[in-house]
Amino acid sequence: MQKKHIITIGSDPEIFIENDFEIVSAIGMIPGSKNKPHPISDEGHFIQTDNIAFEFNIPPCSDEDSFVKHINYVKDYLEVIAIANGFKLSTKASGEINPKYLEHPQAQEFGCEPDFNPYTQSINQKPNSDTNLRCVGGHIHIGYPNPSQETSEKIIKAFDIFVTLPALLIDTDGRRRELYGKAGAFRFKDPWGVEARALSNFWIHSEDLTRWVYQQTIKAVECVLDGKIDKLIETYSEKVVIAINTNDKQLANRILDEINNIEKILTN
Repeated sequence: MQKKHIITIGSDPEIFIENDFEIVSAIGMIPGSKNKPHPISDEGHFIQTDNIAFEFNIPPCSDEDSFVKHINYVKDYLEVIAIANGFKLSTKASGEINPKYLEHPQAQEFGCEPDFNPYTQSINQKPNSDTNLRCVGGHIHIGYPNPSQETSEKIIKAFDIFVTLPALLIDTDGRRRELYGKAGAFRFKDPWGVEARALSNFWIHSEDLTRWVYQQTIKAVECVLDGKIDKLIETYSEKVVIAINTNDKQLANRILDEINNIEKILTN
């Protein structure tokens, strides 16, 4: 798709591994940590473990095909490692984990840094670690010209409208938001932009969905940079937050029906 602005999209997805019966721990299976991710190429691909899951990083991408290529490159790399150890990559975004896989101290670590809520202007609380529920995310990194706090917060609200809300109708996971991924969850990323943290990793398992996330993110950012987002935020954000945080697919459908003809609404 043709972009009107200089925008880059990156990601740091997490992914579970599993056997034929359950999600298992990936701790110790690959090198790398939050503080020191392990490079696997000279193009900006890194791997590590986060809690009990694999995590990987891709370089910032300025076009859709590159985004797909880099996601698949690291996913394929990790799949080889999982298979070599007798496991496979999981498509699950959350699950109750057998306690034997949670004995390692790393399995009790939740979140290295706080994230924020642009709707309440507050820091999101860390999840309670006294649970066997674990989840994985598919966070989106957005680079754009001359980042500012105001613009980043608008981008996150636009991301919820264009990406997180319709994703409710695609993502089959129903429990991740008990821990992470409430509406608007984000981190400022100086000096290049902002990280949208609401999505699970559902989209990395399909090239069509990987492309969809890229395309919808670009639409959201361009809507903000073109100065066309304020009316949508004012009109829909309160309902969007409710739909996302309660996983209300019926409400999401009603909102999306109302804003289906985006171009018409934005030019009113």
